[in-house]
Amino acid sequence: MIRLKALWLALWIGLCITFKVSATSYYEVKSAVKMETVKVAFLADIHLHDIFANLHNTDNIELPKDVGSQQPLLVRSMYAQLHSTRLFNENYFVFLHVLDELVEKEIKLVVLPGDFTDDGQPINVRALARILGHYGKKYGMRFFAIPGNHDPVKPFTTPAGKADFLTAQGKEFGVYSYQHEKCMTKQSVCDDGLKNWGYTEILSTLNDFGFSKHKSDVLYETPYENREFIWCDPHDMNHCITMPDASYLVEPIKGVWLMAIDANVYAPQWQNSPLTFKGSSSAGYNALIDAKPLLLKWIKTVVKRSKEQNKTLIAFSHFPMGEFYDNANDELHKVFSRGHFSLPRVPTPLTAQILADTGLTLHFAGHMHLNDTALVTSNRDSQLVNVQVPSLAAYKAAYKVAELNLAKQTALVSTHTLNDVPGFNDLFGLYEEEWLYRNRHNLSNFDRTILSSKNYGDFTKQHLFGLISQRFLKRDWPKNLVAWLNDNHYLADWFTDMQCLNKVSPNLLIQLKAVSTKEWLRDFYLLRNGDVTADITPQKRITYQQLNEFLAQSTCKTDTQTQQYLALLIKIMAKFSKHTQGENFSVDLKTGEII
Repeated sequence: MIRLKALWLALWIGLCITFKVSATSYYEVKSAVKMETVKVAFLADIHLHDIFANLHNTDNIELPKDVGSQQPLLVRSMYAQLHSTRLFNENYFVFLHVLDELVEKEIKLVVLPGDFTDDGQPINVRALARILGHYGKKYGMRFFAIPGNHDPVKPFTTPAGKADFLTAQGKEFGVYSYQHEKCMTKQSVCDDGLKNWGYTEILSTLNDFGFSKHKSDVLYETPYENREFIWCDPHDMNHCITMPDASYLVEPIKGVWLMAIDANVYAPQWQNSPLTFKGSSSAGYNALIDAKPLLLKWIKTVVKRSKEQNKTLIAFSHFPMGEFYDNANDELHKVFSRGHFSLPRVPTPLTAQILADTGLTLHFAGHMHLNDTALVTSNRDSQLVNVQVPSLAAYKAAYKVAELNLAKQTALVSTHTLNDVPGFNDLFGLYEEEWLYRNRHNLSNFDRTILSSKNYGDFTKQHLFGLISQRFLKRDWPKNLVAWLNDNHYLADWFTDMQCLNKVSPNLLIQLKAVSTKEWLRDFYLLRNGDVTADITPQKRITYQQLNEFLAQSTCKTDTQTQQYLALLIKIMAKFSKHTQGENFSVDLKTGEII
């Protein structure tokens, strides 16, 4: 049963559909003049979907209902969740749980570095605004958001919808906005709450959460006048368009500067009429450097002014400023084809160097749904520390907190993982109905082992395991390698193929015969996503490093493509399994040095 607090909030939201928090209704945060430390929380990739949203035109559809309140629920299918890198439904409970944790910890400043909604639909943006408004008004919390590639999917509003909502019987049905072709041809339920909003609508609805000056702010500025810049066709400088940018700098309490960088780049496709735009998902800072040069200059000026005025500066955006694969990019490129394994999202060494040369020392990013810390040395005797904030909607779910020491100009960065979340399994009964429906109708089905999850941490892990077979192996991995892995079931088979199993030490041989390929694949993704927080024993990490050390010193054969793949994967795992920065570490904000 959905916990009482979630029910209360849902009912409160329902009664407050027209409620809009005024900037003047926030509790004014006390001045930091006498404060030694200030805590800032970072909640990335929430992908909020409002399971309590009200839809029009559903009289002929029996929606599932909450057991306690009998309120209709707008729930997306488990089958869809197990094909997506993010959860859709449980995020609602997780988000409320984390906000409650922050209330208990008395953290007043909360940053949302992008993908705070699931595709920027009106129902989800409005739900986010109501929830943030409630916590802001009741607990004096301030929220600072910056869009991710899912917050607008494109810079301007477009027709959209989803095909995978569930009836009470477990059958999927679609809901689309009125201008979508499926509505115009009467093939679905129609509701404009499912269109994809653009910047104008999203920023207006979330105006009080970083996109306007609050009465208590010491400083507020944006790099672009009216949040707009001109982008022209490089082949026809008379063919231009005004594009939005949501970046801002705010000093919410004296001495603390939060720099929100809108790193979305939606490249116009000038050859198309009407004009269309590339998605921002794989663009990031590699594209931003050329697309938004003024923004880069602004970052430099902010860094310079912060030092001159002795301000404590932290930057955040949706996209990473440094690599996030533990320096295994070269090996990954040799295994995975161009565009796979999210490799286009990795900032190039030149991009990372340009960003580090701005003088920025600490940046928090999302987008990748993983935990990692990258260090990029600048040419100015400083270091850029890029902190990847895990998603609340994927393994291993966590949020970050930066405790700023204003006098010493340091930041203690801590990681807070989420295992026990009340209400995480409230919808499992509906998923059972879905499984039964799909089974009865001979539809492709999901592994319902996930419905035995004991806590949210286990649930996100099972979700990740489902993605390995349902998505990752099919989309990212070379087909011939997948076929070989399916036919060779233990790591001992790998070394047999490379003709060096007989040279492995007895202790290591035991591990090779004990670890299955399936277990190794799971460990591969657990380490990729969780890094230091991954559910991998210290001994297992050591084993993967020892295998690589043996391989480097042996005469194992790497003549065939399969042998080369295996050797590369062993090397990648050795890098993934090493600890880089821990769950808690301190940064000197003047130099970027880890202290």
